Amino acid sequence: MQTQSTSDRIIDATIELTSKKGYKAATTKAIAELAGVNEVTIFRHFGNKRGILKAVIQRFSYGPLLQKIIKEKVIWDLETDLYNFSKEYQDYLMSIKDFVLIGFKEANAFPEIDEEIANIPLFIKKELIDYLCEMKKRGKLAEVNVEATVMSLIALNFGFFISRARLGLNVTQLSTEALLTTSIGIFSRGLAP
Repeated sequence: MQTQSTSDRIIDATIELTSKKGYKAATTKAIAELAGVNEVTIFRHFGNKRGILKAVIQRFSYGPLLQKIIKEKVIWDLETDLYNFSKEYQDYLMSIKDFVLIGFKEANAFPEIDEEIANIPLFIKKELIDYLCEMKKRGKLAEVNVEATVMSLIALNFGFFISRARLGLNVTQLSTEALLTTSIGIFSRGLAP
């Protein structure tokens, strides 16, 4: 841990403590001890425990990846682009599923976790709204409520992730690719002008 920046050591210590003992047990004193820093250093870098929480959530946010996909991989074909967004989203969430599930478990006792986590879908919502508005300008999107459309896409993806993360293959044996090909195909046809 010593070769990392101080901020990274603090964030990693917070993740480790929260994973093993829960958010409540991840006190600034315990975080400082595990990170090998003075507790005052935590306050200097993050202000308080919520500041660390915000940094942890930003580290795990899908937003930067979505921005990169939109910037580099969008071909302005609705079905292809929505499939790519969704596939990357599924792959990314599955790679951090333990953290996501811990966040949900801990959020019941600590509302600040929900408040910070909400920033992730808000960011995704904004990026996808911008994408669909551009598709509408290009004449490649039917006259729809764009926000409702984006929320439906997020719900479709997050619902599948939660099902797979919590229940594995007990609900469906379909691969992620098979589910997304079908659902995004249906979804895209409904949005065609």
